Amino acid sequence: MGYGQAFLTRFLIIGGFFGSGKTTTILRLANSYVMAGKRVGIIANDLGQELVDTQTYLLNGFPVEEVTGVCFACKFDELIAATGRLQDGYHPDILLTEPAGSCTDIVSKVIEPLKHLYPGQLQVAPYVTILDPKRTVKALTGKGLGGLSAKVTYLYKMQQNEADIVAINKTDILSSEELKEIKAIVFRNFPKADVMYVSARTGEGFEDLIEVLDTGRTSGANPIAMNEFNQNLSRGGEACLGWVNAKISLKGEEVFDGNQFLLDLATAIQGELTLAQTEPGHVKMILSSEKAAAIVNLVSNDRAPELSLRAKEKMINAHLIVNARVEVDPGILQNQVKASIEKTASTYHLEATFQTIEQRSTDPGDLCCDLPETTSGEAC
Repeated sequence: MGYGQAFLTRFLIIGGFFGSGKTTTILRLANSYVMAGKRVGIIANDLGQELVDTQTYLLNGFPVEEVTGVCFACKFDELIAATGRLQDGYHPDILLTEPAGSCTDIVSKVIEPLKHLYPGQLQVAPYVTILDPKRTVKALTGKGLGGLSAKVTYLYKMQQNEADIVAINKTDILSSEELKEIKAIVFRNFPKADVMYVSARTGEGFEDLIEVLDTGRTSGANPIAMNEFNQNLSRGGEACLGWVNAKISLKGEEVFDGNQFLLDLATAIQGELTLAQTEPGHVKMILSSEKAAAIVNLVSNDRAPELSLRAKEKMINAHLIVNARVEVDPGILQNQVKASIEKTASTYHLEATFQTIEQRSTDPGDLCCDLPETTSGEAC
């Protein structure tokens, strides 16, 4: 990052667990800032290569950098390099960053270093975590199929404990009784939180959120207290979340409906996860051809997959990118994803060729921070 810069960029971190709506939140914030005459850059972060989020932001016309492999809390130098490339090439007024959904310890590893090392270049806004209300009920009460294990639930709680603002998302799908329940759960589990209610889909509550982010207030730097933080549990929770990324070419002789293909594929994967009684963190997929693109999201076994972007034209040959993050052995997850793709492609008379497929997790050596040997043998 260039040390001679005279301008100051507002640095926003939008965190939270998988499937909470971080990407949709960032897109709404980004578009709001552009409408206000601001220049916006985005940094995506997730495990593996071929990130659906990166493609999503590019399709929406935003300059994007990415940090891949592990959470950027453990790749601070790469985060700074990505920030510098955007600063030097685009000079953004606003920089929106999205840590991977398993990230914790953002304050001590990202926010505090940014504030102390780059005070004349970056102004770190209050740290926001996004909550999916129905996921929160499952995670913190044990209601619903799958749920989260004790280790993953611990990681989930720590994410909210260090945030300046906890934004309860998806209020548009909640009844008054459900909203009352989620309020009680959040205030009981996160009594120190500054809580807001938003809908990234409809824009409800975003004026208030942007007002807080734009006040000039910096992050309150609420690091997880050492007496509250158990690194074994946090990294163990991260290890329990298996992931699979894949890139597939699809070829056929007739045009097909890419929107319906993605919905059918996501439904097939959901069926596999339901049979295995495992709950998705997220399954994101983008299908693209020369003239069209579609994106589907699966965040729960009890909610139908949803298209966040619809293709406007039918396709004949296309590329599919899959990012799946599920609390299950990654080998099992890879088999589930692969079988679902092959079955759905066959239904559409398409030839599916896997160009890349990668998986990782359960091995503590794959994590950004070392785990004691005893952790690897403990059940998730």
